[in-house]
Amino acid sequence: MKKALTISVLILVCLIIDYGLGFYIGRYYIKESTVTKYITGETITGSVDSSKFELVKEEKPEIQYRDTGSTKIKYVNLPADTAAIIADWELKRTYKAMVFESDTLGKLEIFPTIQYNRLTGLDYNFTPTIRNNYIIKTKVLQPFLSGSYSTLGYVGVGGGVFYHKLGVEYQYQLDCKSGGRGHMIGGKWMF
Repeated sequence: MKKALTISVLILVCLIIDYGLGFYIGRYYIKESTVTKYITGETITGSVDSSKFELVKEEKPEIQYRDTGSTKIKYVNLPADTAAIIADWELKRTYKAMVFESDTLGKLEIFPTIQYNRLTGLDYNFTPTIRNNYIIKTKVLQPFLSGSYSTLGYVGVGGGVFYHKLGVEYQYQLDCKSGGRGHMIGGKWMF
């Protein structure tokens, strides 16, 4: 009876020591790695009101045509076709321009509309790219407890430690049929 009590106390002390060492030492051996992922967000579609456009610069260029019929180069201002100018003035044109397309910023497309020689509208599509940083913590040294029972009549209590994915285990085993005692040392691989 005294031996059984001694073994029980010994097992209990081993478990407490294993738990304490595993808890405090295992926390110090943590490997951190940062992973950056870029996620495409939802496309934002909008329009800029034409009353918000501000005139920055206006200038009248000198329009000249080259006279190729003479030997001397001379520039002549020709009269303009008024009907063609008015037809062009009334024509509404919508353009498409890709402002930028980047893996880290996203994509911005603009659709300016020109009519009556003025910018009358500006639509846009913006698809942002969101940067997410993930910190992954991996335990390098990870303790564990184990218990076992075999149909051959063996009972075992023990523990061990994993270093990355490889582990070492110790078990104290008891043969329930004959009363024999033994030790087991084993290796483990975590996958």
